[in-house]
Amino acid sequence: MKEVISASRRTDIPAFYLKWFMEHIQKGFIEVTNPFNRAQVRKVDLSPRKVAWIVFWSRNYGPFLKHYRFFDYYQLFFHFTINPADRWLEPDMIPPQVAFKQLEKLVEIYGPDRITWRYDPLVFYQVGEEVRSNHNINVFREYARIAGHLGITRCYTSIMHPYAKIYKRIKDRPDFRFRELSEEQKKAILQEMVEVASLYGVFVYSCSNPDLLKVEGVRPAHCIDGRLLNRLGVERVTERQHHTRPYCGCTFSVDIGDYLRTPCKYHCLYCYARQ
Repeated sequence: MKEVISASRRTDIPAFYLKWFMEHIQKGFIEVTNPFNRAQVRKVDLSPRKVAWIVFWSRNYGPFLKHYRFFDYYQLFFHFTINPADRWLEPDMIPPQVAFKQLEKLVEIYGPDRITWRYDPLVFYQVGEEVRSNHNINVFREYARIAGHLGITRCYTSIMHPYAKIYKRIKDRPDFRFRELSEEQKKAILQEMVEVASLYGVFVYSCSNPDLLKVEGVRPAHCIDGRLLNRLGVERVTERQHHTRPYCGCTFSVDIGDYLRTPCKYHCLYCYARQ
C-alpha cells in the first residue's frame, strides 16, 4: 500500500514551509528525523508512486492556494484550525474572516468531505482578575453556520492539555494563569457545542480527551483516518492504528515536520510544538 504523509502535526508547513516541501517533492524524497531520537533519520520517498495522500494541517492556507496545482498528482486532505481571535493565546493568527475565505476556496477546489474544521483547543485562563476563554458559544455558532453552509460536517475539538512546558512558558507572567475546569464544566460546554453544531449539520469530535466522549453526541476523532481516506480515495492505505499520544485514534502516517529544522513561527501560548 502507498503511504499517507502528514504535513504536519509538528509545524505549519502550508503557512511557513510550503516551498521547502515542494522542493523536497521535486527531489523525490525527504529525510525525517525522529523527534525523540535525533540520531535516527529515515529517508521517505515522496513520489506519487509511493504516496497516496498528503494530509495538511494549517491555520493559514493562503500560500498553499497560490500553488495548489503543484499537488495535482496527490490526493489531499486538510485540517484547518479556525479559532476565535484571541491576542493572548494566538497573537499572530490571520483574522477569522480571512481564514473562512480560504476555507471557501478549498471547498470549491476539493469539496467539503476532504476538510476538517478544527476549533481547537479550548483554553480557559485568567488575566489579573478577569476570567477569559477563547471559546464563545455565539462565535462557535457563527463558525458552525459557515462550515455547515459550505458542507463541512466535522468539527474537531479538545481542551488544552497541561503540558509542563506550557506552564514553564508563563512562569514569569504573574498576571496570567491557566484555569482548570471541572469535568462537569467541560461536559456542559461540549454538550452545548454538540447541540449548536447539530443545527447546521456539523458533528463534534473529540481528540485525545476520553472523558469528553462521555458527552452524548461527541464522536471519537481520528485526525489521520485511513478508513475515511479509503472511502474518499481511489488507492487504499492502511487502516492500522498508530497512536501518537494517549487515546489518539489515528491510523498510520509519516509525519515530515521537524520541531527544530522547521519550527512553527506562530507563538500560540498553549502549543506543545512551540519551543
